Amino acid sequence: MGGSSLVRFAPAGSAVEVAPGVTVLEAAVSAGVVIPAPCGGKGACGRCAVTVVEGELEPASEREVAALARARADASRVRLACMARIAGPVTVRPRATTGRTATPVAPRTTTRVVAGVDLGTTSVAAQLIDTATHAVAGTSRVANRQAVFGADVLSRISVAISGRSEELREAAEESIAEAVAYALGAVDVDAVPVDRVVIAGNTAMISLLAGAEVSGLASHPFSHALSSVRLLESRRLSEAIPGAEIVVVPPIAAFVGGDLVAGMLAEGLAGPAEETLFVDIGTNAEVAAVAGDELVVASAPAGPAFEGWGIACGGQAGAGGIVRVLPADEGGLRPVVEAGPATHLTGSGLISTVALLTRAGHLDADGLLHRSGPVQDRFFTSEGVTAVALGDDPNDRTVFITQLDVRALQSAKAAVCVALRTIASSVSIGGGQLRACIVTGAFGGALEPRDLVELGIVPADTATVLRYAPDAALRGAAAMALDWRLMEDAANLARRATHLDLASGESFTAEFVRCLRLEPFTL
Repeated sequence: MGGSSLVRFAPAGSAVEVAPGVTVLEAAVSAGVVIPAPCGGKGACGRCAVTVVEGELEPASEREVAALARARADASRVRLACMARIAGPVTVRPRATTGRTATPVAPRTTTRVVAGVDLGTTSVAAQLIDTATHAVAGTSRVANRQAVFGADVLSRISVAISGRSEELREAAEESIAEAVAYALGAVDVDAVPVDRVVIAGNTAMISLLAGAEVSGLASHPFSHALSSVRLLESRRLSEAIPGAEIVVVPPIAAFVGGDLVAGMLAEGLAGPAEETLFVDIGTNAEVAAVAGDELVVASAPAGPAFEGWGIACGGQAGAGGIVRVLPADEGGLRPVVEAGPATHLTGSGLISTVALLTRAGHLDADGLLHRSGPVQDRFFTSEGVTAVALGDDPNDRTVFITQLDVRALQSAKAAVCVALRTIASSVSIGGGQLRACIVTGAFGGALEPRDLVELGIVPADTATVLRYAPDAALRGAAAMALDWRLMEDAANLARRATHLDLASGESFTAEFVRCLRLEPFTL
């Protein structure tokens, strides 16, 4: 290709030839590499930073230098993917880890499968079910390719309204196809037909996937243009998964989607139940309160921190991900890694780290880091911000947590706290009346209920009835793919739910500020 330059992305090894002047972010999209761009590529957040490993980029513009300064980044070695332009052959390393994971769990004798898909804002997961044995044949999780348009649903809605809805739709379709193909890889994609794919996701994600009008999701009073259970017409998915019937789960409201419906179905909450709180914690947190026949739901913009994104060394669950941090001898700490050496911090690892630092006295209830304490040898300054090293060796600064990461977790947990308090009050559930509190989400493994309670993510009243239900939405979508009759249960659940609009509440802001504190709360 005349006049083109080879751009390599470490550590994945992906590469692409691009013309001079193309941004690193545009090159990443062409190479199939997901670099999170929370602000939608406007140079406002500094989160799409990449390290130049080898080669050079065009000199940073004044605007990029200013953006790097706001992000406290060294412009001599760190650049913003959305603004840095290709000048010649170059190798860059994204500072946010996305990755892919897949787990084969059934023998190769599988002959036909159905697939459930959880289309999350940050990641997309797939689960295959053998139609003959009803056994799980494989699972996978990949990054949502829409991340280059912004970290949250409102950013992506804004991009869609600006005329780029087809790009967002294509990114969602490619993410789903990749997740299904990656899960199928263990059982031979050519030999195993997929009969049906059921996709659950929040209302914005499904609207963008279906090509539905999203302007009603942009401002209050929020509304959506999706019908109930619907077949999805998608040329790209039909080509990627030939012969499969593709269905999306119905949403409940503008920001309470089919992922909550699928999760509740998976946990036996499709019909009347004893007093229960159901909490799906992700970039868009969705919560439900059940008391007999009454079902009340709400949503809150938690942001991507719970899923390991939007933090200094964040990434999703998988190889290299720190999923938990334990106290070690003589007051130290010990990271628990899923596989291999530690390369990034997952959502559960972030929660665990903040909980441990709080217990050790390094974090106060206001979320301020203090150097003095048992792991003070791990404190250092990263680009002007207080940071704590999390590797086995206190001097290893490959993975760390910063003061800004703590603030991101505080904001996320405050949104969930307000939502839970509001819906519990609406159905007159007090702490002593709760029979169950079920928490789900794409955290990664090793989530400790004690951490959720002590940091004030869920009420202290739930301590004895709290349990973690991994990937409930994914399991619910897979169950519906296997048994079509469950779709009617999902539709009935969506119809009978009462939705509370938290944004319209006069006390939301004041309650949110109170909930920022890292301390237990009660209903």
